[in-house]
Amino acid sequence: MGEKKFENNDYVEVAERIRDFRQQYPNGALRPVDPATPYRIETIGDKTFIVYTAAAYRTADDVLPGIGVAWEAFPGKTSFTRDSELMNAETSAWGRAIVAALAADTKRGVASADEVRARTARAAAQLPPADFARAELMRLCNARGIDPNKVAAEFRSEHGAELKTTTDHAAIEKLLAQYREAA
Repeated sequence: MGEKKFENNDYVEVAERIRDFRQQYPNGALRPVDPATPYRIETIGDKTFIVYTAAAYRTADDVLPGIGVAWEAFPGKTSFTRDSELMNAETSAWGRAIVAALAADTKRGVASADEVRARTARAAAQLPPADFARAELMRLCNARGIDPNKVAAEFRSEHGAELKTTTDHAAIEKLLAQYREAA
């Protein structure tokens, strides 16, 4: 019995998202969030998953890269996923990171405000608190035309840590609140 082929004419494949990302950000890069530990193995109940967290850096000094997380069942359930679980998780995470960096979308056409809110809520549920706070700060900076390098320098000065790597979500939330109030 053959496996079902995924068909959705509105879906933008990850390869196309990567091409779009490279065109928009020729100096950008896709990397693991933590190069020392690019993936981890998680067991939930009796199921095992490979988890990959990727970052889409638009520039070499991008302080608020797009973050994407993907889980792949291990061992893979189909002939397409078996023996390539890590590569599949990595590719999926790259695609999500590109979307989070606001460099591509998962569907063709224009999403409604409700669709964007729903997608954002689903993506946020997968992120660690510091990554979610960073993403919110990035969204605010983009919406208000605030230089992210200025924000990163302010964070470094106030907290003695790098904004793009800190896990102190409370400190990021504090900075986010300051920028929201400044409006």
